[in-house]
Amino acid sequence: MTQPHTSAGRVPTDSGYRYFVDFLMDLEPIPDRVKAYIQDEVRTAPADVEGMVERVAMTLAEVTRNASVASAPQGALARIKHVDLVSLEPKEVLLILLLEGNLLRQQVVNTTQPATQAQLTRLAARLNASIAGRASDEARRHYESAPLGLEKELLGRVIAVLDVYEKGSENLVVHDGVRNLLRQPEFAESSRVHQVLEVLEETRYLTVLLRQLIGDSDLQIVIGSENTSSRLQGCAVVLTSYGPSERLKGVLGVVGPTRMAYSQTVARLQAVARSASDRMAELGV
Repeated sequence: MTQPHTSAGRVPTDSGYRYFVDFLMDLEPIPDRVKAYIQDEVRTAPADVEGMVERVAMTLAEVTRNASVASAPQGALARIKHVDLVSLEPKEVLLILLLEGNLLRQQVVNTTQPATQAQLTRLAARLNASIAGRASDEARRHYESAPLGLEKELLGRVIAVLDVYEKGSENLVVHDGVRNLLRQPEFAESSRVHQVLEVLEETRYLTVLLRQLIGDSDLQIVIGSENTSSRLQGCAVVLTSYGPSERLKGVLGVVGPTRMAYSQTVARLQAVARSASDRMAELGV
């Protein structure tokens, strides 16, 4: 226990909180009204990645009464489920690419040589035999070895779509609930809130930080001085992973004072993560 100043009561140290979390913590049951709120908010979220991530962050901040952070689910490499090619004009093809997680990408491709639907159907069959069920690096290798012609041309567009997908959500990280920190005595000084806000708003840095903190864990609790970022060393950060599939994962977290109600926070964080994962899988986002 420490005593910040002579008139203050004694408060647990970071190591004291760590002992509680590791050995004494039991998850607090979630009231039915809170469960219903989580389910309703997630179920009515926009059916796109950005809208969903923003709603999830808002919901988490509301039910934990702390700040929240959410990164968009992403995989190291996209995995191709199926390729379809549809003739629109002799030199115009609709490329339909289905990725793992039932993510659908469509693009109209203007080709340098004409092709009939029968030719495109045969080409799609060859592509599916070569790259369906495989990660995007296999498509890139297949592209390198393909002879010049329509197959190489369309494979190039497949790879371009994969590149956009793999990089597009890389830095999509949102936060919510900073206002909740203002109600906490630990953040009565504006400089404390400003330090936390600086971290939350540095998107590229935050993306890397979240990945480092969560590692390969399903749940990670980082308390006070355990934080690698000096600006968060007065905070506790509770993180979990979520997403529509095992290969597509994002990070969902709560940032608050080290004296936060860990039993309640972890239970509600995991409930939001489960609801968001289920909804994303259902929508294919």
